[in-house]
Amino acid sequence: MSEMTSEQNRQPSERSAVVDLAAVRHNVGRLLELARGRTLIAVVKANAYGHGAPQVARAALEAGAHMLGTAHVSEALALRAEGITAPVLAWLHTPSTDFAAAVREDVRLGVSGGELDAVLAAAREAGRPAVVHLKLDSGLGRNGATPEQWPALVRRVREAEGEGLLSVEGIFTHLAVADEPARPETAEQLATLTTAVRTAREAGLSPTMVHAANTPGLLSAADREDPDAILRDAVRVGLGLYGLSPFADRTPEDFGLVPAMTLRTRVANVKDVPAGAGVSYGLTYRTEGPTRLALIPLGYADGVPRVATGAPVRIGNRLHPVVGRIAMDQCVVDLSRSRPVTEAAGKPGAAREPTVRIGDEAVLFGAGSNPSVTDWADAAGTINYEVVTRLSPRVPREHVGLEPQRDSDRSRSVEHGGHPGAEPVDGPGADRDHGAGAGPGGVVPGDGAQDGPGAGAAGENWSITRELASAEETRALAAALAPHLRAGDLVLLNGELGAGKTTFTQGLGAGLGVREGIISPTFVLARRHPNLADGPRPGGPDLVHVDAYRLGSAEDVESIDLEDTLDTCVTVVEWGTSKVEHLSASRLVVDIERARGAQAAPEQADLAGVLAQLGAQWEEDASAGEVRQITLRGVGPRWTEPPRV
Repeated sequence: MSEMTSEQNRQPSERSAVVDLAAVRHNVGRLLELARGRTLIAVVKANAYGHGAPQVARAALEAGAHMLGTAHVSEALALRAEGITAPVLAWLHTPSTDFAAAVREDVRLGVSGGELDAVLAAAREAGRPAVVHLKLDSGLGRNGATPEQWPALVRRVREAEGEGLLSVEGIFTHLAVADEPARPETAEQLATLTTAVRTAREAGLSPTMVHAANTPGLLSAADREDPDAILRDAVRVGLGLYGLSPFADRTPEDFGLVPAMTLRTRVANVKDVPAGAGVSYGLTYRTEGPTRLALIPLGYADGVPRVATGAPVRIGNRLHPVVGRIAMDQCVVDLSRSRPVTEAAGKPGAAREPTVRIGDEAVLFGAGSNPSVTDWADAAGTINYEVVTRLSPRVPREHVGLEPQRDSDRSRSVEHGGHPGAEPVDGPGADRDHGAGAGPGGVVPGDGAQDGPGAGAAGENWSITRELASAEETRALAAALAPHLRAGDLVLLNGELGAGKTTFTQGLGAGLGVREGIISPTFVLARRHPNLADGPRPGGPDLVHVDAYRLGSAEDVESIDLEDTLDTCVTVVEWGTSKVEHLSASRLVVDIERARGAQAAPEQADLAGVLAQLGAQWEEDASAGEVRQITLRGVGPRWTEPPRV
């Protein structure tokens, strides 16, 4: 497996799985809310479901996860080698499992019975007790002691604990049908677990952590008659960590989750073919009429399911179906059978069909208006877990949103097949320079304000400037501005990397009463956040949040069809100067600057240039406590007077 050099890292990847760690942190926060104070075990087995285990583990811990989970001890030891010292539980063992290393490295061990002798031997060798979680097979039929085997296991473990060889921290089981909440087997498994815990306590064990709920168990707990019965002391979440839903009839958005991975590449070829032309091996697909085809350089060697014919690929603002068989290295989409992205979301789409060119970005799945992982799972007849986990080492994982309190979102950690160590490369991301929270703040007319025509630059009606000392004040100012916004308003956010543009948008979203979970839409370009009927402004406009960083010009803006939603939504565009002004005769411009010491990046800098100029500054430039200077400027007839906020 080849490593990319620094110079190569500065070039756009021909294919990549972009993993937004800000989305992971957001998801952890949401899952902690649902867990209602329980210990959260973030499951990062299988290279974090294909997302990159070290990076996801760190992001999850930063967001408040208490513990990590892996299937194999080798996975846990790999986390230790990365310098991750948080508690890790590993539960699936083989005769060759290195229990001695696990005990030395303080890895918690799931114990079902058969491995107990080896664990005890490792504890003797290490001269310290092994910390264990006893695994109960309550009905799944995999590893774990059965109810019949349980009393004997408990007796042996109690004896070993008395000898100082074991420390029983937890008891756990795994649910078989939690993704089908109406089925009775889950309640039966939980009852079996309750009995097993009672037996263990009566034998003298004192576990502090009983856990059963996986992602579907946690997400459905509120709908159960007794949520505490499934939540217990801790929850183990895997799929939800990555912003995916385990339910066939409920989306991630239904739970406030954000998909973390975007699988993207670039169109390799475009050609026109006549009616009756065959496509790919076996010629199982033939065109019905004159057709334009596009070649997508991702295939089953990259982990794309071979049987997923018909799955959607987004190019520009349209979805195109995969036709013919998916090959080892490539697949083909039929451009003549496309449909608008907005139509796929149940809204009227654009009538025109823009030209697809070689080099255009093609997205197989991701968040927002992209096809979903579930779309691809449905086409392949499988589950979304498999689609993300099976991505091969040939697809680099590119991590954005690397730090929770800085704008390192515009750097990427690139690795092949989830192996860490490659150097950061260029790439835009979200403004995540401030932490969570809300607080006082606002602008009073006359406080740093100039009112009336000629107050600022040419074409401006007025300007207001204010210094804000925290993220809370930034959000509060934006929230106070939100009631003055209405459908059809265009807001341009200007500011250097890390200035706080997405922080400001979060405040606008709170004031507009839209769905929570605003993060940068960098790799989906635009996200629409719907107005909530039970929010502070029911019936108000949706918020469309755009990151135009990767759009080179006003012409490129046409590809995302902002005009289709402009009249019915509040549209907020980051990095939009000289790109979106043609959309409206009026706009509210928000300039965000660091008041002290930081050097701004040019708005139109290419990604490699941003990396070169700012790479050394990311460590020091993004202090959450830095003062920001925010200037509001009104342009056009809509904004003849400043808002009274």
